[in-house]
Amino acid sequence: MLHQDQVVPSIRPKWLAVGAVVVLLGLVVRTAWVTEDAYITLRTVDNWVNGFGLRWNTDERVQGYTHPLWMFLLTVVYYVTRESFATAVLAGIMVTAAAALMLVKLSRTAGHAAAVIVLCILCRSFVEFSTSGLENPLTHLLVGFFVWQYAVREAGLCTLALTAALLALNRTDALLVVLPALVHATLEDLFERGIKQTAIDLALGLSPLIAWELFSLFYYGFLVPNTAFAKLNTGLPRNELMRQGVTYLINGMAWDPPALIATALGVSVAFMRRRRREALLAVGVVLYLLYIVYIGGDFMLGRFLTLPFFLAVCLIAISPLPLEDPARAAVVVLPFFILYWHHNAVERYAAGDLGHTGIADERSFYRDTSGLMMFSRTRNLPSHQWVALGRETKARNEQSRVFDNVGFFGYYAGPTIHIIDQLALTEPLLARLPATFSASWRVGHYSRTIPTGFVETTKSPTGECLMEDKNLCEYYGKLRLVIAGKLWSWQRFKTIVGFQLGSYEYLIDRQRYRYPKLVRDKLQSISRVVAEGAPWNAPDTRMISDDGIEIEIGRVSHAAKLSISLDGNDTYEVEFRNAGSSLDTVPLPSLDIAAMHTRSIDIPKDVRSEGFDHVIVRPVVGDGMYSVGYLRLLKK
Repeated sequence: MLHQDQVVPSIRPKWLAVGAVVVLLGLVVRTAWVTEDAYITLRTVDNWVNGFGLRWNTDERVQGYTHPLWMFLLTVVYYVTRESFATAVLAGIMVTAAAALMLVKLSRTAGHAAAVIVLCILCRSFVEFSTSGLENPLTHLLVGFFVWQYAVREAGLCTLALTAALLALNRTDALLVVLPALVHATLEDLFERGIKQTAIDLALGLSPLIAWELFSLFYYGFLVPNTAFAKLNTGLPRNELMRQGVTYLINGMAWDPPALIATALGVSVAFMRRRRREALLAVGVVLYLLYIVYIGGDFMLGRFLTLPFFLAVCLIAISPLPLEDPARAAVVVLPFFILYWHHNAVERYAAGDLGHTGIADERSFYRDTSGLMMFSRTRNLPSHQWVALGRETKARNEQSRVFDNVGFFGYYAGPTIHIIDQLALTEPLLARLPATFSASWRVGHYSRTIPTGFVETTKSPTGECLMEDKNLCEYYGKLRLVIAGKLWSWQRFKTIVGFQLGSYEYLIDRQRYRYPKLVRDKLQSISRVVAEGAPWNAPDTRMISDDGIEIEIGRVSHAAKLSISLDGNDTYEVEFRNAGSSLDTVPLPSLDIAAMHTRSIDIPKDVRSEGFDHVIVRPVVGDGMYSVGYLRLLKK
């Protein structure tokens, strides 16, 4: 017969684990909310359920969502509820409950289960994005299932590939965290079973993803969603994006310390254990963090941190850490309690700094208008001003509207209105134009310049292109054939192939739409000397915007030096171009001189050798009052 001191260690952790799961789900319900972005998907769901197809605007086949699997799940729930807010919240809570149970199933002991669930409770990002209407909860569940299949059961390649395919269907870039493990499983299968069987296993496992891509190519005309074009086709320098990505991680550490510290703990434990499968999963976490930096992070604080965090706590759950005893588990978890308390009670950081980082605490922003705890007998959710505007627009039976932040507005404006999304998430033509240049750009919010005549073109009953840019008219005609033409048209299929090969990119004048306020001038008309010390807005100066000025040389020049008069208290850059291609850029730092000042530039050797036919002068940092006095090319 067991003594009491022998029974307690095996029972108490189980009850602690159960209690922790209950507390976690209670917090998820208490903090439940739905973000405005989720309603972009919900408008597509509503259109589909009501017979308009998988579309954002009912007259176009455009994929305005990034998570097909999550969209399908929302559709099932929405078909029953016919209510958007309840659909998003219920789906998030149910899938989070399943993810928590998966974490418990993964855990080596009940003590491990209690500890990792407590880590989830302390991770603000995980709790808040367990609802929101975004795909995070389903990503967590699928990642947990993959870890169980790969590191615990050591399942076959077909099962692992199937789980990875579902993960990619839920969000394509999530595949990165399991990619090293999937490659390892593929190589193992290859050596054990040969090329033929490995190919069969991979094909069967990846079949849902392959099937979706084929459907997407046929129905939408493209392999990737429209959002990918909108967020990746920006024209921003990679170094700027990566700097923003580092900023995102720093903001995450300030706003939610347990998230990144628990991630680091899980990765460290996996590497120190030196088991190949766990180490490869840890490599996936590192790869995903590097990917976050590479793409510039996100505008939602914590949203991209939940995936690496959850995989890391899965690694803690299966680790040999001494967590089976509650006292030992408390030693591991206690530092996270201290971090959590210190953050909330002592050194609470602000909810993002939109003016400098472009990153915000989205739940705090939307809590009062779309938080579950704001529901009342007399108040429907969401209750945002964009919801009211959408309803007013629907009541007026408007047929077309240019708008940004289109989620709430688009859903409540109804299916009959054609919405031109200026941020291009759901607008196919604008997504293929570069983002409008702005020194104060915000990640995830890349506004586009609307071509002159485009709005009128979308309203044209005959489909006639009324844009001034005739090359863009030709491009748009081909795009419309793909997204609005007959599905089974042979001409449409040929045009789809042309888009995949980039055959029509030459029709887009990227400079024109990246820098819509760019001043264009000729060298002859800007060579008259402006006196040193003249005011920045003297009569002979060319005042310019952030977009700068493009100076046509009129020939291919091999000049050795360039003399240029600029407003002295601003930072500029001079770009040399030939035949539309950029050759090199020379920075010109501010001289702290509040007047026109002439500077001499040694033109880079490779630029001189190849020759240049245009020079672009563009402000980088300054007071917003920019001007160019004159520019001259010198042989020596």
